[in-house]
Amino acid sequence: MDSFWTIFWLGVISLAFLAYLLLLFAISADLFRDARTSGWMKAFWVCFLLLVPFVSALIYVILKSDGIAERSRTTPSRPRG
Repeated sequence: MDSFWTIFWLGVISLAFLAYLLLLFAISADLFRDARTSGWMKAFWVCFLLLVPFVSALIYVILKSDGIAERSRTTPSRPRG
């Protein structure tokens, strides 16, 4: 029975880590898509995301939540083909 719970928690932790990595990539893409943010602020956010990842991701999403959807909507998608 110990083996089942070990595998179960490994799966839960792996899924949470994958979701967090996707959040970091989304934040990074949004950060470099934002034309109103200066280069120094972008560098600050990147350093902050690397040094204190969970707290900084939460702060970024709270502070920039209104602009994230807007920038995502206005960025032209790359044509496929």
